[in-house]
Amino acid sequence: MEVKTARKAIFAGITGLITGFLYAAGRPLDRQDTLDLLDKGFYLRWLLLGAAAAVVIYGIWALAARLSAGSSESRFRCPAKIPENPLLLQLLYAGILLICWLPAFLSIVPGVFSYDAYAEWEQVRTGMITSHHPVIHVLLVGGLLEGFYRLSGSYNVGIGIYTLIQMLIVSNILALTVRYLKKRGVGLWGQLLTLLFYGLSPVFQLFAICTTKDVIFSAFELLLMLLTLTFIGERDRFFTDRKVQGGFIAAAFGTMIFRNNGLYIVLLLLLVLFFLARKYRKKYLLLVLGILVCYGIYAGPVCSALSVTPGGIEEMLSVPIQQLARVYHYDYDSLAQEDLELLYQVLPRENLEAYKPTVADPVKSGFDREGFAANKKELVSLWSRWGLEHPLTYINSFLVSTVDFWYPGAVMDGYKDPYGRSSYFDYRVAEPGEEIVVLPGLHDFYEKLSWDREAQQAPLAFLVLSPGWYFLVFLVVFMYLWCYKKKGLLVPLLIPLLNMATVLLGPMALVRYVLILFYAFPLLLALFFWPEAFAASAKGAALPGD
Repeated sequence: MEVKTARKAIFAGITGLITGFLYAAGRPLDRQDTLDLLDKGFYLRWLLLGAAAAVVIYGIWALAARLSAGSSESRFRCPAKIPENPLLLQLLYAGILLICWLPAFLSIVPGVFSYDAYAEWEQVRTGMITSHHPVIHVLLVGGLLEGFYRLSGSYNVGIGIYTLIQMLIVSNILALTVRYLKKRGVGLWGQLLTLLFYGLSPVFQLFAICTTKDVIFSAFELLLMLLTLTFIGERDRFFTDRKVQGGFIAAAFGTMIFRNNGLYIVLLLLLVLFFLARKYRKKYLLLVLGILVCYGIYAGPVCSALSVTPGGIEEMLSVPIQQLARVYHYDYDSLAQEDLELLYQVLPRENLEAYKPTVADPVKSGFDREGFAANKKELVSLWSRWGLEHPLTYINSFLVSTVDFWYPGAVMDGYKDPYGRSSYFDYRVAEPGEEIVVLPGLHDFYEKLSWDREAQQAPLAFLVLSPGWYFLVFLVVFMYLWCYKKKGLLVPLLIPLLNMATVLLGPMALVRYVLILFYAFPLLLALFFWPEAFAASAKGAALPGD
């Protein structure tokens, strides 16, 4: 589809300005934990970087459009003689990934048991399960640990079994992704590069063996993206193939239950797809009903039978808690005593004084739920009033707590370790597991990569490690598809976009929260260079607005 030069210039300009902000604001926030919004130099740097980025982006888009127009000649889409048997191909791709990840597993047997895994195991051990962590993951982690401990007397067995199950799930979904790209015309070289990316990137190796819930959650998100693309490009097949519909229900349900924010992502996606279902509206509503019934049974009778109690409301208030704490930290002398007394009703003084700009946990851990319930209206009023009195402080609080998500040059150091270690990856086996190192050299490499800021700032390391880099790629692809009126292809991209929007409201920035940006990277590149292979709209069967 021919796109007017003016439209391309406008979209490239907007994308360039956003990119300019990522760099102009990200650098001081990452290094100094603050951004001087009254500094005229900041706006000049933003403008200059934005203009330069707009020119580069315009050129990249022009190149992508040219490659897309001649994609039949692309070496990455050339016919490739590889097995056509779907099962054989699936086993081959998944097996390659498992072999690539095996050394990482041997570097820290029985797998990385860290992040929230200890707390989840404790819930099962004590029988006091809450919805703070996804109940399905609590049962999976805690149940395997306790069950195999009773059988073998070792918690390592349960951790190892969980790790292997997770590796099988993720490797098969990534293998499905490579097969999907093959079906859309990506040839042998493209498939091999995708497998190498999934198999050899330290990010995939480390998270494949990590017990955090975000790994399986992100895999389900990726599967949901693939099936949403099938909805967009093969509408008839989607509504006649029961396997595809069953896969969509499973992917949506998995996304909803493996992280609490997954519920909102799926519900908003289902709402958008409703308006695109058109002649299949009745079948689509039955599909949605199936998803909601599955979730209703899980969140209702199942959680009720397990006596699951609600998680704390403070988890939803990380941003306002940090904003109040930042005002307290930097503008204490200007605060009225009665306001401070009200604030102490919900946040103790010692927690407020433990404020860290990049993580809400030190302040949030002292949150008084009863105090909040008794003074809710007054506290909302206080938050609003302080926001009007200290708007730049509030803006800085939000930006500094999220900068590691969107600044390509950021180092993930949200915990601000006193010894200077970053928090890119929590590479360890926490209690009750016991760490066994089979490959000590590789163990040292992963440990350094996880915690050493200098290792993460090595030349070109950001291309592999930085969530901000992958977000920038996502931004460029998203705006390109919008500019070139491939609106149908924007629908599956709502999944990582909504994921990003929800985690920006969380307690801190961690790689595991945005793994979908890494998982979807090869798919994004394919959409960027060969959009016509994925959308019916590219062949004349246009969606509304295309």
